[in-house]
Amino acid sequence: MPNLIYNFLCLPIKQTIKRNVNLAPKLQPQDDPGFRPYLIFKETDIPGNLSFQYHLRTSNVYYKERKKYYFKINTENSEGVEVFVGQNAGNQLNNDILNAKAEVLIISPYIDEVKLDDLLMLKNRNIRVRLAFSDLRPEQYGSILRKLIHQNRVTDIKKKEKRESLKSLFFLSSIALFCLGIFALIYFGIHLVDDLTNSNNLVALLVAVVSLYGFFRCWEKKTEVEKMEIYTYQYSENLNFKFIRNNRYDSKFLHSKIYIIDRQVAYLGSLNYTKSGFTSNFESRIRITQKEKVNELVHFVHDIFEDNVNLKKHELFYLGRQVYSEEMY
Repeated sequence: MPNLIYNFLCLPIKQTIKRNVNLAPKLQPQDDPGFRPYLIFKETDIPGNLSFQYHLRTSNVYYKERKKYYFKINTENSEGVEVFVGQNAGNQLNNDILNAKAEVLIISPYIDEVKLDDLLMLKNRNIRVRLAFSDLRPEQYGSILRKLIHQNRVTDIKKKEKRESLKSLFFLSSIALFCLGIFALIYFGIHLVDDLTNSNNLVALLVAVVSLYGFFRCWEKKTEVEKMEIYTYQYSENLNFKFIRNNRYDSKFLHSKIYIIDRQVAYLGSLNYTKSGFTSNFESRIRITQKEKVNELVHFVHDIFEDNVNLKKHELFYLGRQVYSEEMY
């Protein structure tokens, strides 16, 4: 393994630097000692495993080519390894993901909404997708988890029917008692002037007091019945994912970036599964197509998903309740 690394990484660099340094004096203008060769990494058409290209600079000017510099190693096909360092490190990876035929496995500590939409699109195409991540920014929490988690509200029909029945009963009872109480008060008021000692007046007063008290009690019961819980909530995954949050007790933080497509090609490197990680950031990645090595990575990734002891999985119900509201009645 050390010889392999030396052959496809160190030796070509050493040989190419030596070759280009010999060319450097020819690139320096004679009339301006301020010019000096500035070495950057850039893919060129020069044959070989690794290509370097010199660009000239002064203290004030950089050539435009510097804006897109990267370093890439193409090894023999039999070795099945390709190294890329620079911006747009995720271009080929993104194409491989979007053109997946059967399965995509991703481990990345950070993700964003744009790339997550790509995975949901794959899921809709019946591509098997598994995603593991370990951190979300506060402003991402709701939007990301809502894309990953579906809330299903289940109505208890029997409880709903009972609630509606009791609500109607208490409503009608309160209206009847209110009318009776008002009628009794009117009767008491009319006959109070004519005969203070009439026992009917006392009965009417008693009926009014009891009826109005019953009205208020029935209205309170109606309000309580309206709050009877008739809904339960279930949560499911829109995408097979594992949110491995940092454990403060053993300080385990998933920071690996691993991508495997169709068990045919795997990527390792520094790029997160984010738009900036794939395009604008200066990242490194290794593309592996060796069947044996890819299969080893497949087993390793599945172990990460299945190990809920060392790498505890999220509680789906807990996450769902954090991002969705739950009306109970």
